[in-house]
Amino acid sequence: MLRARTFLSKDDCEAAYRALPKDQQGLLDRTAARIRTFAEAQLASVSSTEIDIPGGRAGHTIAPVNAAGCYAPGGRYPLPSSVLMTAVTARTAGCGEVWVASPRPSEVTMAAAYVAGADGLLAIGGAQAIAALAYGVGGVPPCDVIVGPGNMWVTAAKSLVAGVCAIDMLAGPSEVLVIADATANAKVIAADLLAQA
Repeated sequence: MLRARTFLSKDDCEAAYRALPKDQQGLLDRTAARIRTFAEAQLASVSSTEIDIPGGRAGHTIAPVNAAGCYAPGGRYPLPSSVLMTAVTARTAGCGEVWVASPRPSEVTMAAAYVAGADGLLAIGGAQAIAALAYGVGGVPPCDVIVGPGNMWVTAAKSLVAGVCAIDMLAGPSEVLVIADATANAKVIAADLLAQA
């Protein structure tokens, strides 16, 4: 069984949200709403289909997975955006359970999990978190898919569990190139570069 400090419940995440200043709560709410709106548009753009073909029928079915695991790095800076972009999308898709894992989760990371509608948060990271999401631990079921960015250990772990569950991708280090001329807004360029720093 997981220790209380390793597993954070919906109530723990809600308490973190309520403890944030109102402007930060609003920012999380607005960002989640924007992500949800886009995810709903994506979902509406695909549908199950079936057609007659010689000798039978062919088609595909669009259906959510039961459990999604969403990883959010917990390095030098909290990444509530990773929680929102993965967990809001999973919840919008109709996943039955959505779990977040993040090492040393900050208050804003926990609050993002609440806003995203996550069922809970594992306060662990790295390969251990990926294994916990893939195979299940405590009250966390084995996840059908694991998504979210991470370091080389997270990427290596995702490659190992890819036969057990689906993964989004094997991500490498972020690289960014901005091509601009004299008419470009320097503040926007700086923001684009800092977003990947």
